[in-house]
Amino acid sequence: MIDMLDRLDWAERLTVALTVVFAITLMLPLQTENAIVWVVWGAAMVVLSGTALVLMNRADSPADETAD
Repeated sequence: MIDMLDRLDWAERLTVALTVVFAITLMLPLQTENAIVWVVWGAAMVVLSGTALVLMNRADSPADETAD
């Protein structure tokens, strides 16, 4: 498993991290069954994933840096 993670680039690692955070934090709204917690969790996940998308799209990839 560690060897597989070593082969991933930073965008793929970020995707794995977001998936893990999404799955782990999903337990809170599932356990509470409170509508407000669901809305807050959903908004937080939208902000988190949106931030990750912006970072991925604005950052120079390692391939772009070597081309200069």
